Amino acid sequence: MPSSPIDVLARHLEHVSLTDPLTDLLDLPALAEVLDTVPDPRSRRGRRYRLGPLLALSLLAVLGGATSLAKITRVIAGYDPHLRARSGLPGTAKLAASTLGRLPPRLDGDAFDTATCGYLASLAARGPPSDRTPLISLALDGKTLRGSRTPDTTVHLLAATRHDTQTVVAQRQVEAHSNEIPAFTPLLSGLDLTHTVITADALHTQHEHARHIIAAGGHHLFIVKGNQPTLHRRLKALPWREAILNDRTDETGHGRREIRRMKICTVRPGLPFPHAAQAIQVKRRRTDHRTGKTTIVTIYAVTSLPPGRITHAQLAALIRGHWSIENRLHHVRDVTYGEDHSQARTGNAPRNMAALRNLAIGALRLTGATNLAQAIRHLSRDATRPLTILGLT
Repeated sequence: MPSSPIDVLARHLEHVSLTDPLTDLLDLPALAEVLDTVPDPRSRRGRRYRLGPLLALSLLAVLGGATSLAKITRVIAGYDPHLRARSGLPGTAKLAASTLGRLPPRLDGDAFDTATCGYLASLAARGPPSDRTPLISLALDGKTLRGSRTPDTTVHLLAATRHDTQTVVAQRQVEAHSNEIPAFTPLLSGLDLTHTVITADALHTQHEHARHIIAAGGHHLFIVKGNQPTLHRRLKALPWREAILNDRTDETGHGRREIRRMKICTVRPGLPFPHAAQAIQVKRRRTDHRTGKTTIVTIYAVTSLPPGRITHAQLAALIRGHWSIENRLHHVRDVTYGEDHSQARTGNAPRNMAALRNLAIGALRLTGATNLAQAIRHLSRDATRPLTILGLT
Protein backbone atom coordinates (compact mmCIF):
# COMPACT_ATOMS: atom_id res chain seq x y z
CA MET A 1 0.00 0.00 0.00
CA PRO A 2 1.43 3.46 -0.85
CA SER A 3 2.69 5.47 2.08
CA SER A 4 0.89 8.68 1.21
CA PRO A 5 -2.12 9.76 -0.88
CA ILE A 6 -0.06 12.69 -2.15
CA ASP A 7 2.62 10.27 -3.43
CA VAL A 8 -0.04 8.29 -5.27
CA LEU A 9 -1.52 11.37 -6.91
CA ALA A 10 1.91 12.76 -7.82
CA ARG A 11 2.74 9.48 -9.58
CA HIS A 12 -0.46 9.68 -11.61
CA LEU A 13 0.16 13.32 -12.56
CA GLU A 14 3.93 13.31 -13.07
CA HIS A 15 3.63 13.39 -16.88
CA VAL A 16 0.87 15.99 -16.97
CA SER A 17 1.86 19.52 -17.92
CA LEU A 18 0.46 22.53 -16.08
CA THR A 19 -1.26 23.73 -19.24
CA ASP A 20 -3.47 20.66 -19.54
CA PRO A 21 -7.18 21.21 -18.79
CA LEU A 22 -7.95 20.51 -15.16
CA THR A 23 -10.77 18.19 -16.16
CA ASP A 24 -8.12 15.82 -17.50
CA LEU A 25 -6.65 15.53 -14.01
CA LEU A 26 -9.85 14.37 -12.32
CA ASP A 27 -9.55 10.66 -12.90
CA LEU A 28 -11.62 7.93 -11.25
CA PRO A 29 -8.96 5.17 -11.08
CA ALA A 30 -6.39 7.64 -9.70
CA LEU A 31 -8.85 8.81 -7.06
CA ALA A 32 -9.69 5.20 -6.17
CA GLU A 33 -6.00 4.47 -5.60
CA VAL A 34 -5.62 7.57 -3.42
CA LEU A 35 -8.60 6.52 -1.32
CA ASP A 36 -7.16 3.02 -1.02
CA THR A 37 -4.52 4.53 1.28
CA VAL A 38 -7.21 4.99 3.94
CA PRO A 39 -7.06 2.11 6.47
CA ASP A 40 -9.87 -0.36 5.78
CA PRO A 41 -11.90 -0.97 8.98
CA ARG A 42 -13.54 -4.14 7.62
CA SER A 43 -12.48 -7.65 8.49
CA ARG A 44 -10.42 -9.34 5.75
CA ARG A 45 -12.68 -12.38 5.90
CA GLY A 46 -15.50 -12.06 3.39
CA ARG A 47 -14.30 -8.70 2.03
CA ARG A 48 -15.45 -8.56 -1.61
CA TYR A 49 -14.83 -4.95 -2.58
CA ARG A 50 -11.76 -2.72 -2.45
CA LEU A 51 -12.20 0.33 -0.26
CA GLY A 52 -10.86 2.90 -2.74
CA PRO A 53 -13.28 2.12 -5.59
CA LEU A 54 -16.22 2.03 -3.18
CA LEU A 55 -15.39 5.52 -1.95
CA ALA A 56 -14.64 6.85 -5.46
CA LEU A 57 -18.00 5.63 -6.74
CA SER A 58 -19.61 7.18 -3.67
CA LEU A 59 -18.20 10.50 -4.86
CA LEU A 60 -19.90 10.00 -8.23
CA ALA A 61 -23.18 9.49 -6.43
CA VAL A 62 -22.71 12.64 -4.34
CA LEU A 63 -21.86 14.60 -7.48
CA GLY A 64 -25.24 13.45 -8.79
CA GLY A 65 -27.01 14.83 -5.73
CA ALA A 66 -27.11 11.81 -3.39
CA THR A 67 -27.60 13.12 0.15
CA SER A 68 -27.67 9.92 2.22
CA LEU A 69 -25.95 6.54 2.45
CA ALA A 70 -29.07 4.78 1.17
CA LYS A 71 -29.16 6.98 -1.94
CA ILE A 72 -25.44 6.51 -2.54
CA THR A 73 -25.87 2.73 -2.40
CA ARG A 74 -28.78 2.80 -4.87
CA VAL A 75 -26.80 4.93 -7.31
CA ILE A 76 -23.71 2.69 -7.18
CA ALA A 77 -25.84 -0.44 -7.60
CA GLY A 78 -27.35 1.07 -10.74
CA TYR A 79 -24.04 1.88 -12.43
CA ASP A 80 -23.06 0.04 -15.57
CA PRO A 81 -20.98 -3.10 -14.76
CA HIS A 82 -18.21 -1.88 -17.08
CA LEU A 83 -17.86 1.35 -15.09
CA ARG A 84 -17.72 -0.54 -11.81
CA ALA A 85 -15.12 -2.89 -13.25
CA ARG A 86 -13.07 0.04 -14.55
CA SER A 87 -13.07 1.63 -11.11
CA GLY A 88 -11.86 -1.62 -9.51
CA LEU A 89 -15.09 -3.26 -8.30
CA PRO A 90 -16.47 -6.58 -9.56
CA GLY A 91 -18.81 -5.60 -12.38
CA THR A 92 -21.30 -8.42 -11.90
CA ALA A 93 -21.59 -8.62 -8.10
CA LYS A 94 -24.67 -7.13 -6.44
CA LEU A 95 -23.80 -4.42 -3.94
CA ALA A 96 -25.62 -4.92 -0.63
CA ALA A 97 -26.93 -1.86 1.17
CA SER A 98 -25.08 -2.87 4.33
CA THR A 99 -21.73 -2.71 2.48
CA LEU A 100 -21.79 1.08 2.41
CA GLY A 101 -24.14 1.56 5.34
CA ARG A 102 -21.61 0.14 7.77
CA LEU A 103 -18.51 1.70 6.20
CA PRO A 104 -18.61 5.50 6.88
CA PRO A 105 -19.33 5.14 10.62
CA ARG A 106 -16.23 2.95 11.03
CA LEU A 107 -13.91 4.73 8.60
CA ASP A 108 -11.04 6.64 10.24
CA GLY A 109 -12.05 10.31 9.94
CA ASP A 110 -8.51 11.72 10.15
CA ALA A 111 -7.23 9.37 7.44
CA PHE A 112 -10.21 10.01 5.15
CA ASP A 113 -9.83 13.79 5.53
CA THR A 114 -6.11 13.51 4.81
CA ALA A 115 -6.76 11.56 1.60
CA THR A 116 -9.63 13.70 0.27
CA CYS A 117 -8.10 17.04 1.23
CA GLY A 118 -4.70 16.01 -0.10
CA TYR A 119 -6.29 15.03 -3.41
CA LEU A 120 -8.04 18.40 -3.75
CA ALA A 121 -4.98 20.34 -2.63
CA SER A 122 -2.78 18.67 -5.24
CA LEU A 123 -5.28 19.34 -8.01
CA ALA A 124 -5.85 22.96 -6.98
CA ALA A 125 -2.09 23.56 -6.90
CA ARG A 126 -1.71 22.45 -10.54
CA GLY A 127 -3.73 25.28 -12.06
CA PRO A 128 -2.19 27.42 -14.82
CA PRO A 129 0.44 29.87 -13.51
CA SER A 130 -1.51 32.82 -14.90
CA ASP A 131 -4.37 31.98 -12.56
CA ARG A 132 -2.22 32.10 -9.46
CA THR A 133 -2.36 35.02 -7.06
CA PRO A 134 0.82 36.33 -5.38
CA LEU A 135 -0.20 34.40 -2.27
CA ILE A 136 -2.31 31.34 -1.65
CA SER A 137 -5.02 32.35 0.81
CA LEU A 138 -6.59 29.85 3.20
CA ALA A 139 -9.64 30.60 5.34
CA LEU A 140 -9.92 28.75 8.63
CA ASP A 141 -13.54 28.41 9.62
CA GLY A 142 -15.62 25.98 11.64
CA LYS A 143 -18.98 24.36 10.96
CA THR A 144 -21.34 22.48 13.26
CA LEU A 145 -23.14 19.50 11.72
CA ARG A 146 -26.50 20.13 13.38
CA GLY A 147 -28.01 16.90 12.08
CA SER A 148 -25.41 14.94 14.07
CA ARG A 149 -26.73 16.18 17.41
CA THR A 150 -27.10 13.52 20.10
CA PRO A 151 -27.83 13.88 23.84
CA ASP A 152 -24.07 13.84 24.47
CA THR A 153 -22.47 15.91 21.70
CA THR A 154 -22.63 17.44 18.23
CA VAL A 155 -19.95 17.03 15.55
CA HIS A 156 -18.06 20.27 14.87
CA LEU A 157 -15.45 20.48 12.09
CA LEU A 158 -12.65 23.01 11.56
CA ALA A 159 -11.46 23.30 7.98
CA ALA A 160 -8.88 25.19 5.92
CA THR A 161 -10.39 26.27 2.60
CA ARG A 162 -8.75 28.00 -0.36
CA HIS A 163 -10.28 31.39 -1.12
CA ASP A 164 -9.95 31.06 -4.89
CA THR A 165 -11.38 27.58 -5.49
CA GLN A 166 -13.30 26.90 -2.25
CA THR A 167 -11.52 23.56 -2.02
CA VAL A 168 -11.04 22.16 1.49
CA VAL A 169 -7.34 21.30 1.85
CA ALA A 170 -7.44 20.24 5.53
CA GLN A 171 -10.18 19.32 7.96
CA ARG A 172 -10.23 18.20 11.58
CA GLN A 173 -12.96 17.31 14.03
CA VAL A 174 -13.05 19.42 17.18
CA GLU A 175 -12.90 17.37 20.37
CA ALA A 176 -16.18 17.00 22.25
CA HIS A 177 -16.74 19.60 25.00
CA SER A 178 -13.92 21.73 23.56
CA ASN A 179 -13.70 24.54 21.00
CA GLU A 180 -11.80 25.31 17.80
CA ILE A 181 -8.75 26.91 19.43
CA PRO A 182 -6.88 23.65 20.35
CA ALA A 183 -7.56 22.28 16.83
CA PHE A 184 -5.96 25.25 15.03
CA THR A 185 -2.31 24.20 15.16
CA PRO A 186 -2.90 20.47 14.46
CA LEU A 187 -5.01 21.41 11.44
CA LEU A 188 -2.19 23.45 9.89
CA SER A 189 0.66 21.14 10.92
CA GLY A 190 0.42 19.01 7.77
CA LEU A 191 0.30 21.95 5.32
CA ASP A 192 3.11 23.79 3.58
CA LEU A 193 2.43 27.43 4.50
CA THR A 194 5.16 28.94 2.33
CA HIS A 195 3.69 31.85 0.31
CA THR A 196 0.39 31.32 2.12
CA VAL A 197 -1.72 33.75 4.13
CA ILE A 198 -4.09 32.36 6.75
CA THR A 199 -7.29 34.31 7.38
CA ALA A 200 -9.38 33.64 10.48
CA ASP A 201 -12.15 35.11 12.61
CA ALA A 202 -11.61 36.74 16.00
CA LEU A 203 -11.80 33.43 17.90
CA HIS A 204 -8.42 32.47 16.41
CA THR A 205 -6.74 35.82 17.00
CA GLN A 206 -4.36 34.15 19.43
CA HIS A 207 -0.66 34.86 19.99
CA GLU A 208 0.35 31.21 19.68
CA HIS A 209 -1.56 30.85 16.42
CA ALA A 210 0.25 33.81 14.92
CA ARG A 211 3.65 32.50 16.03
CA HIS A 212 2.94 29.05 14.56
CA ILE A 213 1.98 30.50 11.16
CA ILE A 214 5.08 32.70 10.96
CA ALA A 215 7.36 29.85 12.09
CA ALA A 216 5.90 27.69 9.30
CA GLY A 217 6.76 30.33 6.68
CA GLY A 218 3.31 31.84 6.20
CA HIS A 219 1.49 35.08 6.92
CA HIS A 220 -1.64 35.79 8.95
CA LEU A 221 -4.65 38.10 8.72
CA PHE A 222 -6.83 38.03 11.85
CA ILE A 223 -10.06 39.83 12.67
CA VAL A 224 -9.84 41.57 16.07
CA LYS A 225 -12.81 41.86 18.45
CA GLY A 226 -13.48 42.05 22.15
CA ASN A 227 -11.84 38.72 23.02
CA GLN A 228 -8.52 40.60 22.68
CA PRO A 229 -9.51 43.75 24.60
CA THR A 230 -6.09 45.40 24.79
CA LEU A 231 -5.35 44.84 21.12
CA HIS A 232 -8.85 45.96 20.14
CA ARG A 233 -8.51 49.14 22.20
CA ARG A 234 -5.12 49.95 20.68
CA LEU A 235 -6.44 49.46 17.15
CA LYS A 236 -9.41 51.76 17.77
CA ALA A 237 -7.02 54.43 19.07
CA LEU A 238 -4.95 54.57 15.88
CA PRO A 239 -5.26 57.83 13.88
CA TRP A 240 -7.87 56.56 11.43
CA ARG A 241 -9.29 60.04 10.74
CA GLU A 242 -5.95 61.12 9.31
CA ALA A 243 -5.42 57.87 7.37
CA ILE A 244 -6.16 57.93 3.65
CA LEU A 245 -8.81 55.74 2.05
CA ASN A 246 -7.02 52.73 0.55
CA ASP A 247 -9.89 50.82 -1.02
CA ARG A 248 -13.63 51.24 -1.62
CA THR A 249 -16.18 48.78 -3.03
CA ASP A 250 -19.86 49.33 -3.76
CA GLU A 251 -21.98 46.22 -4.38
CA THR A 252 -25.70 45.65 -4.82
CA GLY A 253 -27.37 42.26 -4.46
CA HIS A 254 -29.63 40.08 -2.33
CA GLY A 255 -31.93 43.04 -1.72
CA ARG A 256 -29.29 45.34 -0.27
CA ARG A 257 -26.49 47.74 -1.11
CA GLU A 258 -23.17 47.40 0.68
CA ILE A 259 -20.33 49.94 0.63
CA ARG A 260 -16.99 48.92 2.16
CA ARG A 261 -14.24 51.43 2.92
CA MET A 262 -10.81 50.19 3.98
CA LYS A 263 -7.99 52.12 5.61
CA ILE A 264 -4.54 50.80 6.54
CA CYS A 265 -2.07 51.96 9.19
CA THR A 266 1.50 50.77 9.35
CA VAL A 267 1.80 49.43 12.87
CA ARG A 268 3.74 51.49 15.36
CA PRO A 269 6.20 49.70 17.69
CA GLY A 270 4.58 48.09 20.65
CA LEU A 271 1.30 46.78 19.20
CA PRO A 272 0.57 43.77 21.44
CA PHE A 273 0.34 41.05 18.80
CA PRO A 274 3.12 38.89 17.33
CA HIS A 275 4.49 39.91 13.92
CA ALA A 276 1.74 42.47 13.27
CA ALA A 277 2.95 44.69 10.41
CA GLN A 278 -0.25 46.46 9.38
CA ALA A 279 -3.53 47.38 11.05
CA ILE A 280 -6.74 47.49 9.00
CA GLN A 281 -10.04 49.26 9.51
CA VAL A 282 -13.07 48.30 7.39
CA LYS A 283 -16.28 50.34 7.59
CA ARG A 284 -19.21 48.43 6.13
CA ARG A 285 -22.34 50.45 5.31
CA ARG A 286 -25.31 48.22 4.43
CA THR A 287 -28.71 49.48 3.25
CA ASP A 288 -31.70 47.14 3.07
CA HIS A 289 -33.77 48.04 -0.04
CA ARG A 290 -36.94 46.59 1.45
CA THR A 291 -36.91 48.40 4.78
CA GLY A 292 -34.65 51.33 3.90
CA LYS A 293 -32.68 50.70 7.10
CA THR A 294 -28.97 51.46 7.03
CA THR A 295 -26.42 49.89 9.39
CA ILE A 296 -22.75 50.78 9.74
CA VAL A 297 -20.28 48.31 11.21
CA THR A 298 -16.58 48.93 11.86
CA ILE A 299 -14.23 45.97 11.77
CA TYR A 300 -10.56 45.85 12.73
CA ALA A 301 -7.87 43.39 11.65
CA VAL A 302 -4.13 42.86 11.89
CA THR A 303 -1.83 41.19 9.40
CA SER A 304 1.80 40.17 9.20
CA LEU A 305 1.90 41.10 5.51
CA PRO A 306 4.34 44.03 5.16
CA PRO A 307 3.37 47.15 3.19
CA GLY A 308 3.72 46.56 -0.54
CA ARG A 309 3.60 42.75 -0.33
CA ILE A 310 0.20 42.82 -2.06
CA THR A 311 -1.95 45.65 -3.37
CA HIS A 312 -4.61 47.36 -1.29
CA ALA A 313 -7.33 45.83 -3.49
CA GLN A 314 -5.90 42.35 -2.90
CA LEU A 315 -5.79 42.96 0.85
CA ALA A 316 -9.46 44.00 0.79
CA ALA A 317 -10.24 40.90 -1.28
CA LEU A 318 -8.61 38.71 1.39
CA ILE A 319 -11.05 40.00 4.01
CA ARG A 320 -14.07 39.59 1.72
CA GLY A 321 -12.82 36.19 0.58
CA HIS A 322 -12.75 34.90 4.14
CA TRP A 323 -16.37 35.86 4.72
CA SER A 324 -17.44 34.38 1.37
CA ILE A 325 -16.52 30.82 2.48
CA GLU A 326 -19.72 30.73 4.52
CA ASN A 327 -21.85 31.28 1.41
CA ARG A 328 -19.81 29.42 -1.19
CA LEU A 329 -19.11 26.24 0.79
CA HIS A 330 -21.17 25.91 3.98
CA HIS A 331 -24.37 27.17 2.33
CA VAL A 332 -24.03 24.56 -0.45
CA ARG A 333 -23.55 21.76 2.06
CA ASP A 334 -26.52 22.89 4.15
CA VAL A 335 -29.03 23.84 1.45
CA THR A 336 -28.10 21.81 -1.64
CA TYR A 337 -26.97 18.66 0.20
CA GLY A 338 -29.22 19.06 3.27
CA GLU A 339 -26.32 18.48 5.64
CA ASP A 340 -28.04 19.94 8.69
CA HIS A 341 -30.98 17.57 8.15
CA SER A 342 -28.84 14.46 7.66
CA GLN A 343 -29.79 11.57 9.94
CA ALA A 344 -26.30 10.02 9.85
CA ARG A 345 -25.19 10.10 13.48
CA THR A 346 -23.40 6.79 14.08
CA GLY A 347 -19.65 6.81 14.68
CA ASN A 348 -17.70 8.85 12.15
CA ALA A 349 -20.52 8.91 9.58
CA PRO A 350 -21.32 12.66 9.93
CA ARG A 351 -17.70 13.67 9.48
CA ASN A 352 -17.01 11.31 6.58
CA MET A 353 -20.17 12.30 4.74
CA ALA A 354 -19.07 15.93 5.13
CA ALA A 355 -15.70 14.98 3.62
CA LEU A 356 -17.45 13.40 0.61
CA ARG A 357 -19.47 16.60 0.14
CA ASN A 358 -16.28 18.68 0.36
CA LEU A 359 -14.72 16.44 -2.28
CA ALA A 360 -17.72 16.77 -4.60
CA ILE A 361 -17.93 20.56 -4.18
CA GLY A 362 -14.18 20.90 -4.76
CA ALA A 363 -14.34 18.78 -7.91
CA LEU A 364 -17.17 20.93 -9.27
CA ARG A 365 -15.35 24.16 -8.44
CA LEU A 366 -12.14 22.96 -10.05
CA THR A 367 -13.97 22.13 -13.28
CA GLY A 368 -15.42 25.63 -13.52
CA ALA A 369 -18.88 25.36 -11.94
CA THR A 370 -20.08 28.61 -10.35
CA ASN A 371 -23.72 27.84 -9.52
CA LEU A 372 -23.32 24.53 -7.71
CA ALA A 373 -27.01 23.93 -7.06
CA GLN A 374 -27.69 24.23 -10.77
CA ALA A 375 -24.70 22.04 -11.65
CA ILE A 376 -25.78 19.28 -9.25
CA ARG A 377 -29.35 19.37 -10.58
CA HIS A 378 -27.96 19.00 -14.10
CA LEU A 379 -25.80 16.03 -13.09
CA SER A 380 -28.66 14.35 -11.21
CA ARG A 381 -30.86 14.13 -14.33
CA ASP A 382 -28.55 11.62 -16.01
CA ALA A 383 -26.49 9.03 -14.12
CA THR A 384 -23.71 9.26 -16.74
CA ARG A 385 -23.17 13.01 -16.40
CA PRO A 386 -21.10 12.90 -13.18
CA LEU A 387 -18.60 10.74 -15.09
CA THR A 388 -17.53 13.78 -17.12
CA ILE A 389 -16.37 15.52 -13.92
CA LEU A 390 -13.87 12.70 -13.39
CA GLY A 391 -12.69 12.62 -16.99
CA LEU A 392 -14.84 9.62 -18.00
CA THR A 393 -17.47 9.32 -20.72
